[in-house]
Amino acid sequence: MRSFFITLLFFISINQSYAANYYEDALSKYDLKDFKSSIQLLEKSVVFDPKDSKSWILLGKSYASIENKEAAFKYFEIAFTLKPDNPELNLLLGQLSYDLNFIEKYESYLENLEIICPSGCIELNQLKKIKIN
Repeated sequence: MRSFFITLLFFISINQSYAANYYEDALSKYDLKDFKSSIQLLEKSVVFDPKDSKSWILLGKSYASIENKEAAFKYFEIAFTLKPDNPELNLLLGQLSYDLNFIEKYESYLENLEIICPSGCIELNQLKKIKIN
């Protein structure tokens, strides 16, 4: 039984290291504006570590960069289930909600930011400006 747990821990640690490598490589590709390669690497990353919100967020950003707003929104929503208190993520979801004409969702992300940032924050100010313009 003990050897089973040791083996299990070994495989879990290997999976997480693969995910970290894929994420780092994807981030490099994203910075080079090679969004399709970034997407391919991130899709592997989330298989190995589906609870890594950073990978889901970067996957959404990569899709947004190639103008696939629906896919970007989908991946941002997955990240949101993992990190609902992330101000950047609420901003990204709010912006896309507005762009996709999901006004009720836009309002909910605006309300989330008002709760997350009671004294105000950059993300809250940016999301409020969208409706004004």
